[in-house]
Amino acid sequence: VTLKAKHKVLRKVKEHHRKKRKEARKEGKTGRSKVEKDPGIPNEWPFKEQELKNLEVRRAMAIKEQEDKKEARRERARKRKLGIPDDEDMANDNDAAEETAALAVPKTNDHSERAFYKELVKVIEASDVILEVLDARDPLGTRCVDMEKMVRKADPTKRIVLLLNKIDLVPKESVEKWLSYLREELPTVAFKCNTQEQRTKLGWKSSKLDKTSNIPQSSDCLGAENLIKLLKNYSRSHELKLAITVGIVGLPNVGKSSLINSLKRSRVVNVGSTPGVTRSMQEVQLDKKVKLLDCPGVVMLRSASSGVSVALRNCKRVEKMEDVITPVKEILGLCPQEKLLSLYKVPSFTSVDDFLQKLATLRGKLKKGGIVDVEAAAKIVIHDWNEGKVPYFTLPPKRDAVEDANAVIITEDGSEFNVDEIYKAESSYISGLKSMEEFSHIEIPANAPPEIDEAMLEVFLAASVVFL
Repeated sequence: VTLKAKHKVLRKVKEHHRKKRKEARKEGKTGRSKVEKDPGIPNEWPFKEQELKNLEVRRAMAIKEQEDKKEARRERARKRKLGIPDDEDMANDNDAAEETAALAVPKTNDHSERAFYKELVKVIEASDVILEVLDARDPLGTRCVDMEKMVRKADPTKRIVLLLNKIDLVPKESVEKWLSYLREELPTVAFKCNTQEQRTKLGWKSSKLDKTSNIPQSSDCLGAENLIKLLKNYSRSHELKLAITVGIVGLPNVGKSSLINSLKRSRVVNVGSTPGVTRSMQEVQLDKKVKLLDCPGVVMLRSASSGVSVALRNCKRVEKMEDVITPVKEILGLCPQEKLLSLYKVPSFTSVDDFLQKLATLRGKLKKGGIVDVEAAAKIVIHDWNEGKVPYFTLPPKRDAVEDANAVIITEDGSEFNVDEIYKAESSYISGLKSMEEFSHIEIPANAPPEIDEAMLEVFLAASVVFL
């Protein structure tokens, strides 16, 4: 741009700004905003002198407070220079120690578990028949005897039926022994939930099967006809009742929601392999004579023995576990080393730490700086155990003399449910299961039944009083 053109532009801009300022003065507008001054206290106000004195006092106090703070900062600096501990520093250290101690103490009062437990109370109170679902791999470890005693104590007219679920995951001999063991106390039926992925038209396997049927490879439901017939037998035995309500209870991940979907032959409730999918009681009308109540699984174990038991029963999310090494140590004590070597493709190991370090290195589980993440490897092993990648089964223990004396064969319940007919029909498809020689499972000792915590027991009794 030439200088002539440049100065011409600057002159035009200057004239434009001058014109704008002239127009603004004519309209009474200026670019600068006037700041309104504080008018102060009116002279005619009768309390002016008193307010001025109070203002002086407040100013003097503010000045004195600032001087005190400056003096305190100088004193703290002097003490730090001489190495003398300050009172404020000691108080901050005490507060930090208290916060650390509070974080170190585990929280035993889990409000979510209490909420789930209250939902369990609602289901029990609203049900005529309690259907307790057990995992066929460890029926004794997933059966809550304390809850059964509480149900009988609260209302002796309620009937309890045991359902042995996931029979396709264990050998035939184990299923037969567990059925005979459990039927000495309560009516028990065998069941296999449907594993199909579609939303509706879930398949059923007829109870009239031959021994050549390959049940473990089938995704259809097994035992649904017998279970519905058993419930309707109870409904017919009570002529005054037009319909019965069946509450489905049990520990997390034993298959309660999958059982409802299998009976309904459609996905009416959500299912999942992680604990806490079912959050509240859900009603499902099976037909005009049977109504099902789905209940959230509740961790009812005592705090003294709940660490490893909760982890190996899939009752708690692995991400929320504080200690993941101890359950892996228990798994390594139950499984033969050859089984773990073939499953995880790791070299021979001598201890739990050695196994987890080799597994973490093989799976690429590393922290910042190339440090091996042992906890991530432990979570992998616990996930595999809960999902059945480490196949196992248990056999029922032998009853001693005390248990034989306390075991009650409930003939009244058997006549109400007409169990003889159900047991005969069920033997046909149990014989189609794989035998122990065809399985590569490992046998582990049966776990002890979970015990209800005293705090949860108080919640149950208080809720029972409210409902009654």
